[in-house]
Amino acid sequence: MPVTPLRDSDPAQVGPHRLLGRLGQGGMGTVFLGVSPDDRAVAVKVLRDGLVDPDARRRFRHELEALRRVGGPHLVEVLDADVDADLPYLVTRFVPGKRLDDLVHRSGPLELPALRQAARGLAEALTALHGAGVVHRDLTPGNVLMLDGQPHVIDLGLAVAADVTAMTRSGMVIGTPGYLAPEQVTGSLVTSAIDVHAWGATVAFAATGRPPYGIGRPEAVLYRIVHGEPDLEGVPDELADLVHAAMHPDPEQRPLASSLLAALGGATHAEPVTVTLRRDIDATTVLRTGDLRPDPTLTLVEPVRELVGVTSGPHATPPRPPYDDRSAPAYDAQGDAGEDEPAYADVVPYDVGAYGDDRGHDDRGLDDHGALAPLPTRTHPARAAQVGATGAAALAVVAAATLVAPVLGVAGALLLLVGLRTVGRSSRRLRDRRERRGERRRDPLVTTLGAPWHLAMALADTLTSLPLMLLAAAGPAAAVWFADPVVSGLERDELTIATAVLIGLVVALTRRVHAGSRLLLRRTLLTVTPGTSSAVAVAVSLAVIALLLLATAEGRAPTYWPLRP
Repeated sequence: MPVTPLRDSDPAQVGPHRLLGRLGQGGMGTVFLGVSPDDRAVAVKVLRDGLVDPDARRRFRHELEALRRVGGPHLVEVLDADVDADLPYLVTRFVPGKRLDDLVHRSGPLELPALRQAARGLAEALTALHGAGVVHRDLTPGNVLMLDGQPHVIDLGLAVAADVTAMTRSGMVIGTPGYLAPEQVTGSLVTSAIDVHAWGATVAFAATGRPPYGIGRPEAVLYRIVHGEPDLEGVPDELADLVHAAMHPDPEQRPLASSLLAALGGATHAEPVTVTLRRDIDATTVLRTGDLRPDPTLTLVEPVRELVGVTSGPHATPPRPPYDDRSAPAYDAQGDAGEDEPAYADVVPYDVGAYGDDRGHDDRGLDDHGALAPLPTRTHPARAAQVGATGAAALAVVAAATLVAPVLGVAGALLLLVGLRTVGRSSRRLRDRRERRGERRRDPLVTTLGAPWHLAMALADTLTSLPLMLLAAAGPAAAVWFADPVVSGLERDELTIATAVLIGLVVALTRRVHAGSRLLLRRTLLTVTPGTSSAVAVAVSLAVIALLLLATAEGRAPTYWPLRP
């Protein structure tokens, strides 16, 4: 956590707090290391130049009103503030920790005991925030300082009371791309559930060393958040269910922060860290010698320029060898050179135009065609079971319909394959365009104009795959024909055709070219059935339809229209 000297344009004192150096700069202002009249080291946030206007002051005042209701050992509480001063400022407790993202970049994913402790502390911080009616809105590994294994949530600059309307500019997404909840990206109602989602994303990063929605251009990451699923491979089993639940796409299905805390063992009973400084300490001495003394028992042994909380105590963790995982994402040259990002740099409202095309881009995330490769998907076991049960019920409907009208059943199965292939191809092209260039207003028009081409290609693909389907279905269909099973009301011909259709359809859908079709079906199902009741209703409805069709087939002879009127 580097502390840099004050610039010529920086104030020497803000209110009663003397400034010693810079800690960072972000969207709302500049953060300084200072010393308060009672000899405490503090972080002083000054509203940045260009925002000193009535609207900016109003946002700053809302921030202050929210933060004054918050306290806890894992949160940096507000100590002082003056919104109406010539240089409006906010003063919080200074924590000499290491940013979680820097820690993971250098030392690798947290081991299970440290990960469990971090997850528990973050859940306790969110419980305190939400208990005061405050939503952080930007909980990320970059806004978590680790000291003695305990997390401290900083940068509540975007924290807004739940009963106060957020004052953001139109078209902006407030937060850090990669750790936003889907409803933040789509502009839906913001509730405390977004912090729970961010808790899951932050814990997943600490456990795996990977952002759960991958890397790449910000607009591509935001697209994955809304339309994809987080990559949670590698999260320990002990925490996997909690992280899965926290990152549920439906905010109503996510647990409360207090429920997460209870599941992790309850409050940590940690003590807030206070660093003391002599009131007359020289700024040069602070920058060069590390004359900081946490109170009452904390002893720093590293220079203040590094501000690494190497301490002794019950929560101290032994040092680990440097992390050298070649599969981890690439980081910028500053990180590789051994410099840390400013720990107190807050977030800028996300705007596609605010980033260069290559910000955070890593060619290892590209597929063979130069597009950003989609993340691997991993569905919660309960949802995977739902997809399987619903798929089986849908196949039963197709088979039962074929028993009633064999010719129409065959034609319907082929049309289904053509339709799925067409939509799958079209969706993949749309996704590729958006991942390369972001969402455009002309996307629907381009998709519509390309539909005939995708339909023709899908039809050609289905026709060329017919021999494979017939070959795969021949064995089971022949077995049914020669076995001539006795089924009440059903004839051998219709049973043979239904078997062939069912096997051929399954074989076709399992082909690699239909991977997009399967993904589309699964995502559509999970979107239209966000809750347990709706999921059960869809599966039961399909099963009932299949049973009704089967009863119809048993009650009368099959129709071979249009071959036999």
